[in-house]
Amino acid sequence: MAGTARRRPAGGGHVGLRGLPARWIDGESGHRDLRMLPVALCLWAAALAARAALPPDGAPGLRGFAAATCVAACTVMLAALHGVSAWLRHVRAGRARPALRCASCLLMCAAAALTGALSTVVALTHEAADPAMRLSHDGPSRATVDFRARAPALRSSSRAAACTVRASTRAVQAAGVRTPSAVDVQALLPEALCMRIVQGGEYRMAGTLARAPWDARTLQLTVARRDTGSALALRPPAPWRRAVHAMQRRFFDVVEGLSDQGRVLVPGLTLGVLGQDALGEGEPVDEVYARRLEEGSRRAGIIHLMAVSGGHYALLVAAATALCSWALMPRWAVACARAAAVAALTAVLVPSESITRAVVMHLFALGYVLLGRRSQTAPLLLWTAIVSIVARPARAADLGFALSCAAVLGIALASGPLAAALRRWLPRTMADALATTLGAQLLTSPLQLLMQPRIALWAVPANLLVAPWMDAATVCGLVAYTVSWCMPRVGFAFAWCASLGTKSVEIAADVFGAEDGSATLAWPSDTVGALRMAAAEILVLLIAVLLRAMARLRDGMPRRRAFASPAPIVRSRLWWRRTAAMLVRLRWRPRTARATGRRRPHGRVGAGSRPPRHRASGGGEGSGP
Repeated sequence: MAGTARRRPAGGGHVGLRGLPARWIDGESGHRDLRMLPVALCLWAAALAARAALPPDGAPGLRGFAAATCVAACTVMLAALHGVSAWLRHVRAGRARPALRCASCLLMCAAAALTGALSTVVALTHEAADPAMRLSHDGPSRATVDFRARAPALRSSSRAAACTVRASTRAVQAAGVRTPSAVDVQALLPEALCMRIVQGGEYRMAGTLARAPWDARTLQLTVARRDTGSALALRPPAPWRRAVHAMQRRFFDVVEGLSDQGRVLVPGLTLGVLGQDALGEGEPVDEVYARRLEEGSRRAGIIHLMAVSGGHYALLVAAATALCSWALMPRWAVACARAAAVAALTAVLVPSESITRAVVMHLFALGYVLLGRRSQTAPLLLWTAIVSIVARPARAADLGFALSCAAVLGIALASGPLAAALRRWLPRTMADALATTLGAQLLTSPLQLLMQPRIALWAVPANLLVAPWMDAATVCGLVAYTVSWCMPRVGFAFAWCASLGTKSVEIAADVFGAEDGSATLAWPSDTVGALRMAAAEILVLLIAVLLRAMARLRDGMPRRRAFASPAPIVRSRLWWRRTAAMLVRLRWRPRTARATGRRRPHGRVGAGSRPPRHRASGGGEGSGP
């Protein structure tokens, strides 16, 4: 009976799978686990489609439309389940597993698309029914708004106000009637009120409610100078919020002693707020220099360094993990330390959608720590995107959130193969830095065209110039931010060290971000332009895959194997190792009389010297007559 037993296919193969699918599954890695990628893309696309299809100011019967969408979603899911089950019953036994994988992927994509569309419709319905949105439906309206500040006050680029604050409404009063409200609002305040705003506090101010000119779904509250006296603080922020506000003010005061590039770049690298956008009591930053530096960084392709993202959290989490490993703590203690580090850093940073992505991703990674497994970047990122968009559908249309997700996904997927290929030609450190830069640029380039209709031609060398100094500058900036409130001189010393690292950003902006047009290439800035860029990148990727396949095929031929030669960097390493080994093993002979052209004198032989040799036959040197 043993002879009739079925054998498992060689190489760990899977029953019912042959050829390329079997090799794909056998080589599956956690960092390249993309099973949730179609699901996340379908959910993201459905949320964007629902947001584009519905009017920004609501429509009659929108709640009925939301209920109809929910019923339609349930109906489609039931029909899909019935159809897939009927399909699997008629599939042959040899192809059951591929069919099951395909069916499960289709079902998950359908469920994700319906979930994204339904959550967006519900969110837009709630937003359109809000009293603040209805009040500004027909145009600007006068109202008294109670709001809660969700971020610190920053300098406004509009001449109508001195600063701007991101907030969420609590109540709206118009015509003597006060109604509850819960929508996001952007408050434009005069200079007298800017320094009174603290993140987390609740305030009541009278002003003009209107829709933003660039987005009909964004609500603005403009407070005039004559309304300054009627502003009230309803509820003070929490004590730890006041402490964070004091730390930020002291940090900005310390940074004012740096040079112009330090005043602009050190707060941007540390908190994600450029120096010209921060509020302070001292002399403001030179506006012309700050704008020139910012535009030069944008043309050079290094403007992303001014936004706080996962780099800060990666450094702090790595430090907490190393400390726990040194103390031999258990896994639950390591998870608690990492969670405390993430929470502490989130409390002191300026909120943004990229920070939200990093926080959710690191909190999900705690599960891997508790299970004792290595974290997997791609699944973590995909689940983070899914949960974040379902919780807040407006993130699907946020470019900051999209750029953060695209950069992390590109680094997770492309940096490994690119680094392995570049190490054949470059040193390891340079190859890893270049692979990370190319991986991030690969998926973010189409999205960057939606903000700027130009392609940064020198983005790769500019990032290579800046990257080696950013980690040290970030650490120095965070230390300066932490100690400036109690030790200003120590904080200034660390801030000055951080400015030495950010000096590379200024150099890269001047060298690779020239204003003569040689640093950028014009490109359409609409959706068609982004799709063209994505198609061009896919074409280049396919050509690279084809060339790699041809190279593997060539190496597999017996005729070509004899002519195969290692890469230049490998040849250089071999040459250096062999040369160094040869120099170490080389034995140097002492200089002899024949080599110097002198005759050794005959006579008494000193101690430790060899006596002269005499030949037995005549005619030679030293022979007798």
